[in-house]
Amino acid sequence: MSDRGERILDAAADLVLRWGYKRVTIEEVAKRAGIGKGTVYLHFRSRTWLFVCVLIRESLGLVDELTAAVRRDPTAAVIAEQVRLTYLEVQRRPLLRALFARDDDVLGELAHGSDADPVHAWRGELAADLFRLLREHGLMRTDLDVPTQMYVVGAVQTGFYLQQPALGSPEETAAALHHTVHAAVEPPTAPDPVALAAVAPAVLARYERFRATLAAAISTQRGPA
Repeated sequence: MSDRGERILDAAADLVLRWGYKRVTIEEVAKRAGIGKGTVYLHFRSRTWLFVCVLIRESLGLVDELTAAVRRDPTAAVIAEQVRLTYLEVQRRPLLRALFARDDDVLGELAHGSDADPVHAWRGELAADLFRLLREHGLMRTDLDVPTQMYVVGAVQTGFYLQQPALGSPEETAAALHHTVHAAVEPPTAPDPVALAAVAPAVLARYERFRATLAAAISTQRGPA
């Protein structure tokens, strides 16, 4: 992504947080970025794809945080810890907070998954792959199948993002989310250190591939014409 492309994304992100997706036009983004309207379309094929790329860039930051956490401590590879860390990082990123909370005022149709946005499908593929991997290493229970576990974890996460007011602090809410997911899909005992050491490199490899897919989506300008 060029410096000008980043400047366009910065302008779009700022405006969508101020005014909401429905009100922001390409003309306003161009004006905020200090360029002509046509230049925006040289970088992003449509208005929708521009704002999808804004969200993809935010997702890149989230993936980087999760990757760094697993590098620091393999315990971060288990699902309950991933959802805890995700919750905390989302609270620090207003656009992701709007996405996870399905905030129509900020994101409009993008809050519920646009046909132009491939990230939801990619995220689902990553989750299914991670669930299978963790099950193979005894770090998730196997009394439910993978699709059911994905549904349960997704439903729990959605509830925590939508329920207001949250607990006293983001850390308290994230801890409650961790406890709930752990009870739902993970063994009751502490994770086996040997299993964690074995699974962490594979989790990192999957995060790195996912990140590369997200980055390529922006840099190659994929999206609707």
